Amino acid sequence: MQEFHLEHLNRNAYIDSIAQIKDKKSLGFANLALYWWDRHFSWKAHGCVVLSNEKQEHLSYIFYKIDRYNEYITIHNIFTPLKFRRHGYASQLFELVFQTAEQKNVSRFRMTCVPQSLSFYLTMGVVYWGINSLGDYYCDLPMPKGGITQIEKMVKDTDPRELAGKHLNSIISKVKGNVEELDEKQTKVYEEHMEQLAESYLYKELMMIENK
Repeated sequence: MQEFHLEHLNRNAYIDSIAQIKDKKSLGFANLALYWWDRHFSWKAHGCVVLSNEKQEHLSYIFYKIDRYNEYITIHNIFTPLKFRRHGYASQLFELVFQTAEQKNVSRFRMTCVPQSLSFYLTMGVVYWGINSLGDYYCDLPMPKGGITQIEKMVKDTDPRELAGKHLNSIISKVKGNVEELDEKQTKVYEEHMEQLAESYLYKELMMIENK
């Protein structure tokens, strides 16, 4: 059985690591993540975290940030090179990162999901409040007690109003009205995703809460 650990990479270490990626699509995304972090965050404060095995292979990468109040962990980018996909490494990475956040008493997590990644996050039990202005699916939930395997149970056992908590207005501001801004082609794709998401999409419930 493999043993995994998290490794923190500064900018130079990250560049050295992704230089080993052979497939162009994964490397392209890795470079986009690099440029995005360069624009928005300081590598001195927090870099990339990678899941490694006993062979020191870099299996799956994640960019996240815990705010200074330890209230939110925000997931920004996660990717697994083609060579290491379909082995559950991204899920293992999430599990270890969530353990780290739980140890720091972080109370909530948030992230956006591009349509191509919906299937992966749905297996974790993640639900979405709507789409943001870019058309990505927006998630903002309490940290599950006991790790990511408890997300689905938490969602089933908790009323949507309680899931949103004191952040209700902030969540509404992220997603309200964005569906109406989609063009015809985007709307068709969106409607197809609604079939996939089913009860994992809480926009109607969110609007009902707002109107009460």
